[in-house]
Amino acid sequence: MKKHEVNHAIIKYRVAILSAIIGITLFMGYNAQKVELDYELAQMLPETDSTFIEYNNFKELFGEDARLILLGVKDPSVLQLDNFEAFYKLSKDIKEITVEYNKEDYRGVKSVTSLCSLQGLSYSKADSTISNYPYFNKVPKTQLELDSIIKDLTSNRFYKDLVFTKTDTSFVTLMSISLENDIVNSKSRIELVHHLQEAAEIFTEETGIEIHYSGLPYIRTHVMSKVRGELSLFIGLAALVLAIILYIIFRSFKVVLTSLFIVGISVIWVFGFVVLFGFKITILTGLIPPLIIVIGIPNIIFLLNKYHQECESHGKATVALETTISKIGGVIFLTNLTTAAGFATFLVTSSSLLVEFGIIASINIMCLFLISVTIFPITLSFQKKPNSKHTKHLDNKFLTNTIKWLISNTLNSRNKVYFGTASLVLISVIGMSKIKTAGNVVDDIPHDDDVYQDLLFFEKEYKGVLPFEIIIDAKEENGIFANGAKTLYKMHKLDKLIQRNENFKRDFTKPMSIIDGIKYIYQTYRGGDSKYYVLPPPKELNKIKDIKQAGGSSADLSAFLDSTRQIARMTVMMANVNTIQIKALKDELRVEVDKIFPPSEYDVTFTGTSLVFLEGTNFLVRNLFMSLAIAIVLISIFISIMFKSLRTALISILPNVIPLLFTAGVMGYFGIHIKPSTILVFSIAFGISVDDSIHYLAKYKQELALHKGRIKFSVIEAIKGSGISMIYTSIVLFFGFSIFTASSFGGTIALGLLVSLTLIVAMLTNLILLPTLLMSLDKAKQKKKK
Repeated sequence: MKKHEVNHAIIKYRVAILSAIIGITLFMGYNAQKVELDYELAQMLPETDSTFIEYNNFKELFGEDARLILLGVKDPSVLQLDNFEAFYKLSKDIKEITVEYNKEDYRGVKSVTSLCSLQGLSYSKADSTISNYPYFNKVPKTQLELDSIIKDLTSNRFYKDLVFTKTDTSFVTLMSISLENDIVNSKSRIELVHHLQEAAEIFTEETGIEIHYSGLPYIRTHVMSKVRGELSLFIGLAALVLAIILYIIFRSFKVVLTSLFIVGISVIWVFGFVVLFGFKITILTGLIPPLIIVIGIPNIIFLLNKYHQECESHGKATVALETTISKIGGVIFLTNLTTAAGFATFLVTSSSLLVEFGIIASINIMCLFLISVTIFPITLSFQKKPNSKHTKHLDNKFLTNTIKWLISNTLNSRNKVYFGTASLVLISVIGMSKIKTAGNVVDDIPHDDDVYQDLLFFEKEYKGVLPFEIIIDAKEENGIFANGAKTLYKMHKLDKLIQRNENFKRDFTKPMSIIDGIKYIYQTYRGGDSKYYVLPPPKELNKIKDIKQAGGSSADLSAFLDSTRQIARMTVMMANVNTIQIKALKDELRVEVDKIFPPSEYDVTFTGTSLVFLEGTNFLVRNLFMSLAIAIVLISIFISIMFKSLRTALISILPNVIPLLFTAGVMGYFGIHIKPSTILVFSIAFGISVDDSIHYLAKYKQELALHKGRIKFSVIEAIKGSGISMIYTSIVLFFGFSIFTASSFGGTIALGLLVSLTLIVAMLTNLILLPTLLMSLDKAKQKKKK
């Protein structure tokens, strides 16, 4: 079917086409009801990556590392009898929390460790057994009794700096809540955290004691709650802002309603596709619905401007509609294709987080094209021809004068344009040299947010809450205890190194491992004197290694040893340092570890959420730059095929690369780091900004045919014909992406600001530099003729 036949068929079969789209939308809407948020930790690394494999192996042996929720209290009044009784009750209430999981009531808390639940050890010489006893069977009846137990408990070095820290002037205690593995990455975690906070707030109301919250499950719950809220916020803001701009430009409620109808259908399709592909809403896919609204409006502006121009030309609405689709439809197809290609390049990253984002975004952008070029003419065909009020925007004096200035600039100031462009590039390159690649595990949360402030509390009092794991593989069964338990002494040496090294003790908590358990057992064996809280010499170690727990069972070491006793685990928590600092700590620790554990005898690996984030960030940055390069090449090929000219493609790419350099320069000057949230700016902005080049070049190509190859006249007429629409769409895109500054996340705010900035600069380069380059092409052509 030829192009004009397609255009005619859209109008002729408008009822059938409209019914089909509404039917598909109802189907997508039905599926959209099933959409879910993704509560798992974002997977930035591919499954074949060695860091990812090591992390999964660790979880198979020891379970989730990021399953602790921490409650912190810095108030000595918690040791007053009434307050302690409330704290004791809080500990019990949290342990009893049940949530709905797989449609059944489920206890999501595996254990609660606090002052109230701590246990001491006692040794029986008669049968050489160790017994546990609780410090608190129940709440003491008097303050004197409580003080006596607390004095005994706080002298226990095993729990010092783990459950409490005590000085002459302050007392800080933690309540560590370990979640069941099933709950950590499920929706039920939200309900559990909610119940936990309710219980803690009751405690605060009764006692006046402030509680601080942290731990990755708590932080992730807070973040996903914000993502859920911002999803609706961004959709509403995008619709509102764009409706206002469209009304200001076109002075027509019908235009506004038609536009919202088109992007509304597109948003429903987004959620439908998310469910059909079996995906969930992540912090990235949550940005797609408002992105679709923002990207969809320029389609409508170009179609509407052309439709109004055609109506002004001959006054026949039906003919105007068919002509609009005929002349603009192909261009919009290419602009949407290039934008979709920009998003589709995320598929090469092999990161499920970005692959899902790329799939949903690219498919829905092409669906947006289909919806725009069918719904737009169909809805307008049911409306009256636009009157002079609605087409007044075509004669806007400010824009008319702007177009005249652009034409004059192109004809008379080419050297100034090139000098200005070169200066901009130079300044941008200098700024680029200042950029750093750095991100934090707990990233982008506003610093005045309670979650961030509580995180600082835990870093000040306990160094941090983010897991960092050291896994020691002795390469043989029972290797941790073999050869006189030499591995244990090496672990002890590493333990002391971490606590004494200035860099390590600044950002790491005291390590926890089987060493601490052995020290505690040995202290108990020697009568409880704290001076024996040490790793015993080999002879003494032999005496205690076969000590049984009361009842004849061996001590449960599964938290720090695998079942074969070949692999041991040392756990530290670390501060919320950035990826540069994590790498420096990791590299320094690797040097020291290799000195203590010869690689020929041991396999020592570092893992945990912090390390996975570090490698994931580096992986994404490398791959996203590669995806940007692929997008540039791919879009260049599209343009060269469309215009049958490689030179034209190269000329069109330059005005869209310069804005990326400018934005990178701004990031360098203002200290905005390269990280997963900001690196997206370049691919998104390039895919959208190149649309201006395509619209301009499409008009230029039409004028070139009319003016029999005369470049000068074609350049001028192309500015007149497409300039106003390019300015309108750039304004819409600027304000459209600016809505992301309403986010609570620093990365999303930066994304909105940087993309908006990039697109404004791209508009200027496409309206000033691109015509100037074409005029220089004309000059070179004339010289060649002479």
